[in-house]
Amino acid sequence: MTTQEALPLRFFLGLWAAAALLVQVVVIPRAGSDVAGAYPEVAHLAPPTVAVLIIAVVGLELAIVAAWRLVAIAVAGGTSTGRARRWADVMAASLTGMAVLGAGVCAYMGFVANIGGPAMLFGLLASLALIPLAVALRGWVMGWFDRSASAQEHPTSVLPTTA
Repeated sequence: MTTQEALPLRFFLGLWAAAALLVQVVVIPRAGSDVAGAYPEVAHLAPPTVAVLIIAVVGLELAIVAAWRLVAIAVAGGTSTGRARRWADVMAASLTGMAVLGAGVCAYMGFVANIGGPAMLFGLLASLALIPLAVALRGWVMGWFDRSASAQEHPTSVLPTTA
């Protein structure tokens, strides 16, 4: 991967990081306080829910940092599949952790506290759907690095052709 190819990826990763930080610092706390003010009967649920959701966004931010590091490894040559594997594992684990926390909030709200209705079931299912996506993303990233390393070890221009 060239630096020119990595520039748009880094730009969008930076946008994602800025958006995640905005959601973490502004949107989630403000939404929690608005819901607590509008529905005093469930106001006691706002602080723990806000805390868990902020921690879940930390998982997203960690995945963004891991993706940034993977792009840096690819720009540097992409031959270090060991480092790439570690960062891909970090990315998949943090996205999985984020999904589990989101699913936990939705499950608690929908099935224990009995609030939220069908939206909580949808949130639970959507959160759980992120887990196989995180695993598939890790596999795709590692496949890319493995193909890149293999291409560097066995360039096609040097291989003999058979007639």
